Amino acid sequence: MEGKRMTWKEIKEAYPNQVVGLAECEPDDINFKTAVVKYAEETTPYRVMEEKAFDGEIIITTTNDEDIFLII
Repeated sequence: MEGKRMTWKEIKEAYPNQVVGLAECEPDDINFKTAVVKYAEETTPYRVMEEKAFDGEIIITTTNDEDIFLII
């Protein structure tokens, strides 16, 4: 599903309890309405996602149950 625009709920369901790298985020009042998952913990090492985030390509977040949104 990487590369597909999804809602936060869909992202959490597709990538449960994972670190994901998001792009093209459409914000709402709390987190965002939709975003594109460019990278997921299953297929991309965290250090690679970290580099992409520092370059401004993505936002790194986690889909854990505590709804902690922004990591980098």
